[in-house]
Amino acid sequence: MRNFRECFDHLGNDEESAAECIHCLKKHGEQVFYSKEKKRLVLGREGYDPTVSEYMEKISTLLEIRTRKDYEKADDTYNLTMY
Repeated sequence: MRNFRECFDHLGNDEESAAECIHCLKKHGEQVFYSKEKKRLVLGREGYDPTVSEYMEKISTLLEIRTRKDYEKADDTYNLTMY
């Protein structure tokens, strides 16, 4: 099975690649959720592996997610919670 970090290899500078990255992460069993404290999407493992924070910040920026409502809108558009 591939490593979840490979999901970040094709992260470009557009919304579609950000959404595909989230789909890939979820396929690898990773937990992606909105954090009210950080005002962005986070990966469950960020608590003990901060190396993924940079990617999640970029994904949140590309998808314009700053609030829970933004997350819900992006989910409606890109089906982020499909897995």
